[in-house]
Amino acid sequence: MRLQTEVLIIGGGATGVGIARDLSLRGIPSLLIEREDFLSGASGRNHGLFHSGGRYVVSDPEAARECIAENRILRKIVPHCIEETDGLFVSLPEDSLDFRDRFIQACEEADIPAYLLSRDHVLSLEPELNPDLLSAVNVPDGAIDPFELVLANAKDAENRGAKFLLHSEVTSILVEGDRVKNILAKNTLHGEEYLIEASYLINAAGAWADRLLKLAGLRMAMALSKGSMLITNQRLANRVINRCRPPSDGDIIVPNHTVSILGTTSVRLEDLEHFEVTPQEVSLLIEETSKMLPAIEETRLIRAYAGIRPLFQSEGKGDDRAISRGFVLIDHEKRDGIRNLITITGGKLVTYRLMAEKTSDLLCRKMGTDLPCSTHLKPIPAMDAPSNLKDRLKASGEAEILCDCELVRTDEVEKILKEGGVKDLQDILHRTRLAKGTCQGGFCIYRLLGILNEMGLAEGDSNKILRGFLEERWKGIRPVLWGSSIKEEELIESIYKGIFNL
Repeated sequence: MRLQTEVLIIGGGATGVGIARDLSLRGIPSLLIEREDFLSGASGRNHGLFHSGGRYVVSDPEAARECIAENRILRKIVPHCIEETDGLFVSLPEDSLDFRDRFIQACEEADIPAYLLSRDHVLSLEPELNPDLLSAVNVPDGAIDPFELVLANAKDAENRGAKFLLHSEVTSILVEGDRVKNILAKNTLHGEEYLIEASYLINAAGAWADRLLKLAGLRMAMALSKGSMLITNQRLANRVINRCRPPSDGDIIVPNHTVSILGTTSVRLEDLEHFEVTPQEVSLLIEETSKMLPAIEETRLIRAYAGIRPLFQSEGKGDDRAISRGFVLIDHEKRDGIRNLITITGGKLVTYRLMAEKTSDLLCRKMGTDLPCSTHLKPIPAMDAPSNLKDRLKASGEAEILCDCELVRTDEVEKILKEGGVKDLQDILHRTRLAKGTCQGGFCIYRLLGILNEMGLAEGDSNKILRGFLEERWKGIRPVLWGSSIKEEELIESIYKGIFNL
């Protein structure tokens, strides 16, 4: 199939989708191509922290200033994706109060609201904190739902004319002279091939940015850093809890809907496709985060997962934590002589809009147009289904519930299926909170497959689809399988063996 567009965006994470929305608001046609579904990379594998910039304010003040500026903008344009919890940077007896004082000073210089709280006041706010803590600094951190954020951006962009081609992988990039002439892509589910002609190509492939550039005979220096995280079966604190010390492993706890997410590690990675959370990382995260919240030692963990940070590698940075969390925007005309190619990578989820703005600004300059950005002014409409548990509880009423853990309604899922666009099981999970609760899909996925069969949408052997989901789910459960988790896993195993003969 032959396709033509003004701008081709490669990468369906927050940055790529943000660019599609930005361009749609400027009236510039675009097509976004993604080899899997939205949020299949780092955008769907983070700890959901709505950054104030505090985590980088001492080590990377420029990135911190970007975070707090975008923090203020996103509160206005996507409030439905954000829980304004605030965050605490806690000092334990072994931590340097000199660092705490430097932290407060750096926050002031970066325009991050920060104020010191006494030990007694902190414990009155968060009783589960380590009673031996010395003090804490309050900052405007929060929790953000990356799935709702990206999907709401995508829906708004699509309503304004942007187009998306999911489950399609770029296989080659043809460069003639000083321009990218066309791109070949292949559908990963059905094998259909596409020849795409675009006036401009934007590489927003995140951790895959360098691999994509190789197809055009180019390279960029990147450090791929694996960050592993753990999910608890309950929400342990109402605020984001950070350790007030130089960035290290196991120094943050983020409340996320009904659970808490413990993070994170930083491990250099070479293989983008095959990686896992190791037992050593699990032990380290529990050991370090429990110093802030002792209850973690006795809390049941329901899943471990990891995301890959795409860090732009500069000279002399041997430690991945020393590499800036800011983003890099490359005009390949200046660097490589390719006039219609742009790469954007790095950054944080909270800076996705700024990254999209700067990329679109560069594109407009290359096009010779003067179309201003308006994404900082125009709110993004909320998705149809409520995202937080309180609103889902109100909406459930007498409706049939498909997922008991997260109160996902059957009619909510049926509506998504009738609208079309979803191609496999994972697509549905990205668009709802199915399988994100304490049973991790053990009791709702087979119900979902029943709906797919009734609607004639289950392509192929349903048991094979179910087995594939369970195998993928097992990767996240196995690293945290002990104690009461084993009992639940044995129960779920007996259900699938007994009912489905798996």
